[in-house]
Amino acid sequence: MFRPESGFPPRFKSLAGFRTAAGFSLIELLCVCVIISILMSLLLPTLFRAYNRVKGVSEDWDAKPVIEMLLRGSRSYCAANPHYYFVSRSDFADKCRLAPKPRDWLQAAATEFVPFGYLDSTNKIVLTFHVGQNHKSYYAFNVGDLSLRPPPR
Repeated sequence: MFRPESGFPPRFKSLAGFRTAAGFSLIELLCVCVIISILMSLLLPTLFRAYNRVKGVSEDWDAKPVIEMLLRGSRSYCAANPHYYFVSRSDFADKCRLAPKPRDWLQAAATEFVPFGYLDSTNKIVLTFHVGQNHKSYYAFNVGDLSLRPPPR
């Protein structure tokens, strides 16, 4: 039986025994969060390195089709518009109606673009791509590559 003068029900002998039956404490929760954050800080750099390596290999594999799409689009635009002039990367991509992949390569930070038009010499380099793992692969195009149709084979 419960005696009101004792202050505690008979199954709980002390106030500490009553508290431990409620669940886990805030300190335990914080310790688990700290352990998870330490494990994530060890794992994330490895995941980012693996992602960058896979992305570089993918860019190397995609280089030839992407460059062919870029050349086909720019040459067809320049053939249809003999007085062409491109002032920016986005202007070049919009006028040539590039597919999403060449457009992404053109807008990349490692790509260098120089505005050019039909009056520029054909050997002036106007577009360079640095792709692949650590941007080791280098592709450069001059005005002649982008605007003139190649001779028939």
